[in-house]
Amino acid sequence: MNLEMKNKIQKIIPLISLIVLVHCTVPKPNSSQLQNLVMPQELGEASREAYRTAKKAKSKKDKLLHANIGIHYAEECLEKNPEEAICLYYQALNTGTYIQNHIPNFQRGLRKMVESCEKLITLQPDYEQGGCYRVLGNIYAKAPSFSLSSKGVTQDLDLSVEYLRKAVEIAPDYPLNRLFLARSLEEIDDKMGAREQLEAFDKLSHEKLDEEYPTWKKDRGNLAKKLKIENPA
Repeated sequence: MNLEMKNKIQKIIPLISLIVLVHCTVPKPNSSQLQNLVMPQELGEASREAYRTAKKAKSKKDKLLHANIGIHYAEECLEKNPEEAICLYYQALNTGTYIQNHIPNFQRGLRKMVESCEKLITLQPDYEQGGCYRVLGNIYAKAPSFSLSSKGVTQDLDLSVEYLRKAVEIAPDYPLNRLFLARSLEEIDDKMGAREQLEAFDKLSHEKLDEEYPTWKKDRGNLAKKLKIENPA
């Protein structure tokens, strides 16, 4: 083995060890943390509640634990009824929470989210205010720009805009549809379109957004600076 190859291996080993360590420490739900549910709708509601708990959790460990619980309920539900809307949706959202807090295998998680949301769109496109159009729009806005795998999910801002326009078409009064569309339009340098969507967002009620999307004020402020829009009165 030559010196160059030896040096490369020495650099890779700590990274592999770290990935293995992180993977092994992901908290898994035990039987006492899971309810004995049978009906698909009950399992879907449990998946939604797990997602909400994961969002509110302060530590990464707790976020992962409750996202895992949510995924468990959603997958058990989909085994019973592969077309249960609530389970497809919260399988995607819990998976998103999981991969945000656990990087290894995130591409597999992105593919699962895309698969679940594409299926839900064919079944019930208006579910949760166009929720899966919104999820897909965000995935294609924020995904990495390249993937080592030909099956990897990568950034596609035009596709992001397409999905988010559909979300706005379905639920024009749901503020996050407007905010996310404005953000993607700004990314493709459509300043006029982005400004129009952000101004529409500002006119809508933001009453529940602190709970649904806690960073909305920061995101709105950053976008407004790029678009040279003053804070709303």
